[in-house]
Amino acid sequence: MFVLSGKNGKPLYSQIYQQIRNHILSGNLRPGTKLSSSRHLSKELCVSRNTVDMAYQQLVSEGYLVGKSRSGYYIEALDNINIPVLMETKAKEEAILSEPLTAPKYNLQYGKLETAIFPFRKWRQLTNKCLRDDKEQIMNYGQVQGEPGLGTAISEFLREYRGVECTANQIVIGPGTQYCLTLACQLIQPSTTTIAIENPGFWAARSIFSNMGLRVIPIPVKKHGLQVKQLRMTDAKAVYVTPSHQFPTGNIMSIARRLELVEWAYKSDAIIIEDDYSCHLRYNVRPIQALQALAPDQVVYIGSFSKILSPSIRVAYMVLPQKLVDHFLLTAEHFPCSVPFLIQKPLELFLKEGEWGSHLRKITRHMKKKRDILIQALKDEFGDAVSISGENAGLHLLVQVKSPLPEQELVMRALQIGVLIHPAGNLWLNQKDAPFGTVLLGYGGITLEDIYPAVHLLRQVWLGDEKGVMGTGLLTLTFNDCMVDTPL
Repeated sequence: MFVLSGKNGKPLYSQIYQQIRNHILSGNLRPGTKLSSSRHLSKELCVSRNTVDMAYQQLVSEGYLVGKSRSGYYIEALDNINIPVLMETKAKEEAILSEPLTAPKYNLQYGKLETAIFPFRKWRQLTNKCLRDDKEQIMNYGQVQGEPGLGTAISEFLREYRGVECTANQIVIGPGTQYCLTLACQLIQPSTTTIAIENPGFWAARSIFSNMGLRVIPIPVKKHGLQVKQLRMTDAKAVYVTPSHQFPTGNIMSIARRLELVEWAYKSDAIIIEDDYSCHLRYNVRPIQALQALAPDQVVYIGSFSKILSPSIRVAYMVLPQKLVDHFLLTAEHFPCSVPFLIQKPLELFLKEGEWGSHLRKITRHMKKKRDILIQALKDEFGDAVSISGENAGLHLLVQVKSPLPEQELVMRALQIGVLIHPAGNLWLNQKDAPFGTVLLGYGGITLEDIYPAVHLLRQVWLGDEKGVMGTGLLTLTFNDCMVDTPL
C-alpha cells in the first residue's frame, strides 16, 4: 500500500521511490517480484504516469529494480541485506488517509478543456442520427483502420487546413496520440532500434519509446527547432518532432531546418514522426504547413481531436507513408479499430456538415482571449519576475519564475492554496538541464473569470505579498488531490 501526501513537502515521485525502496530492504518485496505497470499504478494513486516512471527509473539506476523490455520492472536480487529501514508507522499512515479532502479551486493544468465549449446539442443530434440510421453498423466490428467515411473526412480537412496530401487508405484512427505513437513504434522497429527525440519534449512520448524497447537519443531544441547537425551524428533511423509548435517551448521549426530534416530522412532512409498536436490553435502567427507536405514518403503524421473537441472523445489519427500501409495491415490484420463506431460516426458527420470549421473558429477566439488574459495577469502580478514562452499557439504557457524556489516547491505551494499546475522538469531527459523554477500553466480548463484570482494566489505563495498568505487558509491534501497528466 502506498500513502502519498501533498502536505509533507516531498515530491510525489520521491515518496513512491522511498516506499518501494523501504519494502525491498525490509523484505516485503522479494527478488523477482514484478511491480505494477506505471500506467496501472498511476491510475491507482491518482498521479501522473510520469511521476511513477520517475520513481521506477530512480530505483533502476540505484540497482533496486531491473527493467525488462516489453515485460516490466522486477525486484533485483540483493545479497546480505541487514539495514535498519525507517518506515512510516501505521498511525501516521492512518492520519494521512483521514485528512479532510478539499477540491482544488483553480485548474491551470495542461490538457484540460472547459465543459462549456463542447457542442453538446449538436453532438447529441448527430449521435441520435447514428442510432436511428446506422443500426447495422452499430452491431458489427469496425474495420482495422477505422470507419472509411471518417478517414475520408479527415483526409479532406487535413488537405484544407494543413496542406497534407493523403488518401483515406493511408489514415489509421486510434484512441489517442499515445496509441498512435505505440503503433508507430511497432511499424518502425523492423528497420531501427533507436529513435531521436526533442529535448525538452513530450514526456509521454519518451516513456512510450523506452517501454517499446527503443533506445532514445535526446537532441537539443534551439530557437529554430531540433538540431539536425547533432541528429546526423547519431545512428537513429527515426526521429520524433513537434515542428509546428514545439512542446513545450512553443518554437516553430524554420523552413531551413525543416528542409535539413527532410534531407536527413531521405539520405538515411529514416522515418520522421510528426506530432501536430496543436496545429489548429494558432494566435499571433500564420499557420505553418505540415512537415508531411515536404516529405510524404518519410513522415508519419499524427493528429488528434482532443485539444479541439474533448479529451474524452479519444480520437487521434495517423497518416502513414504508403510504404508502411501494407506493413500496418499485416500487423493489425485481426484487430478491429479501438474507437467505438458511436464516436467515429458522429465525428464524421461533424466534419462533413461543416461544424468543424465553425467550432474551430469559436474555440480559437476563446482560447486566444484566455491566453491574453493569462499573460496580462502574469505581467500585472509578477512583472519582471517571470519569463513566458510558448504563447503563440496551443493551450499552455511555459513560465520561469525568478524566485529561489525550485520547481517542485512551486507546484506544492500552488497545490496548497488550491491551484493545480504542471511541473516542467520532466520535459528534459535530464531534469538538471531544466531552467530553474519552470512550470507549465495550461489555460484550456480554467474560466476567464478565474484566471486573475488564480494568478494572484500564485504570486502570494511564490513571491510573498504584503497582505500575507496565511489568511487564505492552506488546503490539506492527500494523494487524491494529485495532478493527473493528460496526453497530447
